[in-house]
Amino acid sequence: MLNKLNKQIGLIVCALVIVMMVLAGCGSTSSSDASSVDSTKAATSAESAKSDKSETEKSEEKSGTRKVTTVMGEVEVPVNPQRVIVNWYVGDVFTLGIKPVAINARADKTMPFYDQFEGIPITEKWESEEILKYEPDLIITYDPKDYEDFSKLAPVIVVPEGEVSSSERLSFLGAATGHEAEAKEAIAVFEEKLQNAKGKLSSGIFKDKNFSILQDWGRESYGVMYETGSRGGTLLYEYIGLKKPEKLEQLVKKSGKGRDSLSYEVASQYFGDYVLWFLKEGYESEYAKSVIWNSIPAVKQGNVIQIPGEYSGLFYYSDVASMTAQLDYILDRLLALEKK
Repeated sequence: MLNKLNKQIGLIVCALVIVMMVLAGCGSTSSSDASSVDSTKAATSAESAKSDKSETEKSEEKSGTRKVTTVMGEVEVPVNPQRVIVNWYVGDVFTLGIKPVAINARADKTMPFYDQFEGIPITEKWESEEILKYEPDLIITYDPKDYEDFSKLAPVIVVPEGEVSSSERLSFLGAATGHEAEAKEAIAVFEEKLQNAKGKLSSGIFKDKNFSILQDWGRESYGVMYETGSRGGTLLYEYIGLKKPEKLEQLVKKSGKGRDSLSYEVASQYFGDYVLWFLKEGYESEYAKSVIWNSIPAVKQGNVIQIPGEYSGLFYYSDVASMTAQLDYILDRLLALEKK
């Protein structure tokens, strides 16, 4: 009887043990499932937070600032400037796809970006009171003095003219304003045209020839002016690499002047093999009527390209966009001489 009772008790204990093990297993599974769900929720939350953070950072980037190293030191500028005021470098700003709120520059119908001037006020004075009216968030200028005068109104980027090339300046301003892509595209187009022009103007009838840029201002005014920077000089001499007449080269080195007047008596000595002869609107050249005019080799050979006064705007600036258009104009006119 006792043995039978002990046997029954053993069976009951075994059964209890089995039940407890099954219950423990179920509890473990539930805990594991819960843990898995919690982990998934955590991962999802993390991804969501990461996404939200990314969007926040993007928003901050658009409305934030960046530090730009300039000749005046480090300047903190808007990442995405919306109210830009510019003077001499207006062509660069247009090329970058930025519409200024105001400019202090010349607008002319033969400039390649003339249509972009529409709706933009031209300031009468380049002074604090005038500039402040437009509430700028960035001022772009060539003059270091403007940094002292205007930096309390808005961040000022100064790029002194002549310290960097036109391409380098556009690239710098593109990086400073967040428009690197536009700068690269414009420079690439210019470089391609430039290489083409170099090849054509270093061979054929132009091989080893020199070029001068001249304009008659009248005997009683400045006489005949020579140019080496403006009127396409930057393009011809610095970028294409064309040579000046030797006498003109010596004069520029001696005087240190890239632009100056020549008297009617000596002007013919500075005419190159090829000449860009700029005309003034409403003025008929006295020098071209003089006795000496037809004795000048370039004139006799028909190697003088007359540029009408209304095209002065095309040659006014030396930014990348202007020089690209100048290059098209000059190259077409020069190549036409090969077909004579």
